[in-house]
Amino acid sequence: MFLRLACLAASLLLCGCASTQLNYNTADLASSLNSLTKRQIFFNLAQALTDPEFVPSQATISVGTATTLNAITPSVSVPLGMPVVTMARDGTGRFAGSQFSTQVTSPVPTLGVQMTDGWNQTWTMVPINTAPQLRRLRALYQYATGTMPRHDNSRDLTLEEAERQFMCEYPAQAFNVSPTGGNVVFKIDGCPNNNTKETQSRVVHVDPTFTQGPSCIICIDDLNAKQLRPHVNPNLKYHFIRTQKTGDMVSIGSHGSTNFYACGSTQGDCPRAGQQEPFDGRKAFSDFILFIYEAASSASATGSGRQTGGSFVYSVR
Repeated sequence: MFLRLACLAASLLLCGCASTQLNYNTADLASSLNSLTKRQIFFNLAQALTDPEFVPSQATISVGTATTLNAITPSVSVPLGMPVVTMARDGTGRFAGSQFSTQVTSPVPTLGVQMTDGWNQTWTMVPINTAPQLRRLRALYQYATGTMPRHDNSRDLTLEEAERQFMCEYPAQAFNVSPTGGNVVFKIDGCPNNNTKETQSRVVHVDPTFTQGPSCIICIDDLNAKQLRPHVNPNLKYHFIRTQKTGDMVSIGSHGSTNFYACGSTQGDCPRAGQQEPFDGRKAFSDFILFIYEAASSASATGSGRQTGGSFVYSVR
């Protein structure tokens, strides 16, 4: 009876530990999402600053699972039959004077318990590997670091020049181009070429879903207007990330030996591009992370919303 109670108590204790461990693992897994995202972003920011052939390396995290395995395997050994009593006797006849003994050890009941505690944390990540997605991300990273390609690298672009070039190079999400594709269409003038100083106009087709709301990157305020007026989201700041700490700039992270800084407040003394109003660099970085998620999304071919494709598993045991 005692052995049964002991096994039952151990099992209940182990179940309670499993529940607590699972809660801890789930919370720990969720808290690592922001860290994983920032590590990718800082890596790509460093590449945008140093590599003229920069192509982002990015993966979106879609599903996370936390599992905990606790098991208990009790074993009980109980003797069967009656134990043999130890006896001693003296010899008789020709064995007189000799002493003989018989002894059988009584088996002792035993209890064995084997316990197992294992946990596994897994992120399922979607690698970004389509050209439009990578072009969008490259444009974002170059815009944030002020490394957009230009003919004269000795000067920084003004805000107006940077926004125009960004809209020209950012391939906004769109349905398949057709008269009934559901896209909105507008023209951007003054787009630079890669090989000459001349500019050209570009006709852009955009899924209207991606031009609305606080997360839009290329935004259109009124889709019913006779003339559409696309513009860069005001929360996406040009060249707000710097690698030199000056004035009231504060650290927002690093990758390797490269440190990244942004303006600490709207009242701070911080470097800005021409025509650019004061802004809070830390909020700009927080918004920039959300814009990365937006750029990684794609328009569904069926018009049912955003989608991504392909996956691989990153597991920590």
